[in-house]
Amino acid sequence: MFPLGSRPVPGREPRAKRILLLDRLISVRAVLRSFSILLIFLSTAASSDVPEPVSNRPAKQPFTIDDYFKIKRVTELALSSDGEMIAYAVEWQSLEENKTLRRIYVSATAPGAEAELIKEIQDARSLAWIPGRHELAFLSGRGGVTQVFAYDLASQAIRQRTDSKAPVVKFRLAPDGQSLAYVAQEASDGAPSLYEQFQTGDTGILIDPDVISVYDFVNPDWPKFFLRPQRNLWVEIEKNLPIQTVIPGNVSEFYWSSDATKLSVTYVADDIPVGLGSDRQTSLGIYDIEKRNFRILAPAEPAAANQVDKSYSGGEWGPDGNGIFLRRTVGTSSRVNRSYPKWTLVDLSSIDTLDEAEQTWREIEIYGLDPEPAFIPVDKTTIYTNRMIEGARSLYRITSSGGFERADILKDMRGSVSLVRFSVDFEKAAFVNESLTQPQEIYFWLEGQSARQLTRLNEVLAKRILPTAKEVTWKSKDDTTVHGWLLEPVQAESSRKLRPLITYVHGGPSLAMSNEFASNFLNWPYPFEVYALNGIAVFIPNYRGTKTYGRRFTDALSIDGESVDDIVSGIEYLIKNGVAHPDRLGISGHSHGAWLGPLVMARAKIFRVGSFAEGMSNTIVNYNLMSGMLNRLTHDVVNGGSLYSNPIRYLELSPELHFGGLKTAVLFEAGTRASAINMLGYPKAARNAGMPAEFFVYPKIGHTVTAPRLQKESAERNLDWLRFWLKCEGDPARAVRFRRWQKMQAQQERRSQITDDYAGKCFTEEVSARE
Repeated sequence: MFPLGSRPVPGREPRAKRILLLDRLISVRAVLRSFSILLIFLSTAASSDVPEPVSNRPAKQPFTIDDYFKIKRVTELALSSDGEMIAYAVEWQSLEENKTLRRIYVSATAPGAEAELIKEIQDARSLAWIPGRHELAFLSGRGGVTQVFAYDLASQAIRQRTDSKAPVVKFRLAPDGQSLAYVAQEASDGAPSLYEQFQTGDTGILIDPDVISVYDFVNPDWPKFFLRPQRNLWVEIEKNLPIQTVIPGNVSEFYWSSDATKLSVTYVADDIPVGLGSDRQTSLGIYDIEKRNFRILAPAEPAAANQVDKSYSGGEWGPDGNGIFLRRTVGTSSRVNRSYPKWTLVDLSSIDTLDEAEQTWREIEIYGLDPEPAFIPVDKTTIYTNRMIEGARSLYRITSSGGFERADILKDMRGSVSLVRFSVDFEKAAFVNESLTQPQEIYFWLEGQSARQLTRLNEVLAKRILPTAKEVTWKSKDDTTVHGWLLEPVQAESSRKLRPLITYVHGGPSLAMSNEFASNFLNWPYPFEVYALNGIAVFIPNYRGTKTYGRRFTDALSIDGESVDDIVSGIEYLIKNGVAHPDRLGISGHSHGAWLGPLVMARAKIFRVGSFAEGMSNTIVNYNLMSGMLNRLTHDVVNGGSLYSNPIRYLELSPELHFGGLKTAVLFEAGTRASAINMLGYPKAARNAGMPAEFFVYPKIGHTVTAPRLQKESAERNLDWLRFWLKCEGDPARAVRFRRWQKMQAQQERRSQITDDYAGKCFTEEVSARE
């Protein structure tokens, strides 16, 4: 049976015909009923012109912390080759079950079609329509070993497409819909990880300082980030037995040629040493299916002494089927160069091996979270690329000069666009659209028409009051233009001096905060939208070092120079323009932002309150807790040398050593499996400096909070913390919490002789009454 209110999926003819007849009968009755209602309305209107009182209309309610757990996010989207069907995965955080829930839906793209939740494929992932059919391919571990399956919408039958002994981790269907290529991942050698040896071993353990880090001691999941299990590529031509290809390494990515006779393959060669970052040192070659041979086109070059390494990726086939898009990265160890490869379109019909000198190379920024493939050729003159530019994720067309302009199909869309999927003729497309004030929905575009909304996943949130949001730009100290986002209360308060401002310093530092709805909540559950609706403006600067604003902007000269100037100058700009009061400022940050944010706090000395999660308080301690390889690849590069050659620099970059003279009240948070040890110095330094501070560690979590109930706990604690220290407000229901903070405030007043209308006076009457 179909769910109540849903419509049948095309292809299920017998049941569809019965429901279609029923729909027609219902439509006739609806017309007659509507006519009757219209007559009643007209007769009523003739006797009375009084409209419905405004007080009787349902009022919108403000967006709350509980609403974050109603947000539906589209994590997968597939469009059939004819553009008539979509399949998509939706995820949300469930407070009731305290975990992330996931549902798979299928829907026609025709107007009026409604989605169907098909219970038989709710365990599906890596959704892909088989070309030329309304049959959905997917990965599932339902048989014990993950395989490729296919679900036929017409017959509702499920068939298993692969019979691999090792789990299938990735697959791609050939353009003809008959052939299949997939990667099977062999089991690891079963050797216990260092974490397991530390917990259960009974003999001494030889330690390699190049690879061990603090996470080996605290995180049981840490080893999986460094394992390189064997990943083999298999090809199945129509219904013949699969063939294991001979690739000299571990397969990372692969693409079918348009005639289904070749595969481009990106792989990590067997001779690349295992270690942090080695998965980026990829080579690229071509596998000829008929000849069953593999030709290395562009081999990676590991770094020799005092040199940089070189790697190749890409492999998307060009519009004529004879060439592939190739990306070349020099210096994969560099945090900047890795993001700015050069690309070219290689004509395979005229070469056997790559001659780089004969190619025209153009630079392109690849953002870490951009979806693949990076290049989508429509024809010889139109090539699209999925990417983010200046904090806006979208689909862009590569111009003849090598620049980028937003694709015409998105001309009516605002905000960010992701998961763009085309029909085989490029006359139809489906994609996800969102913005800072608009939750995700799926849209459908038909050539010659404007895109129309297909889903109502977050319709309940449309009934909520949300803050206003806008992009702001300002000039930093060196006259560089910097971009950021500003969330404000819906209505300005009567007095501007009562408008507090919280500045959020994002992580990375490369991870740009984009024009997307509540996207940061899954990193760390800071409730920005609720802050704004409680009268606290939220400022999110995309400071120097942030990607998507160009290489010159990303490659800052100093890790603590331009970025600090950008943040402070942005706050000064907002104060000057009447957005924030200079005595009601707060600062917050996660990950890299929980190192840079406290450094800004210590240097600027303008903040009343702070809140930081999952950062490092001391670069010297952090250097000793991280692996030697990571230090050489990252810290030695960005900090101007190693700790042993330049210790003074590491002292300068340690925020906890510069808290003297601060009066900021700071909340620190961390996960037991990540940065709790790295952050321990923060509350110690704060207490030594006489700063009000609290330190909360969340059990069984790593760098991000994934458990919904812990997310809510952290979000409520941060909201209460900011309201108390910035506005002297709070919920008397949490009296114990506020009494503790009130005592901190009173102690600080006595110790620092603070003269302030707020100090030591928050919640006296409310808390006393409660107790």
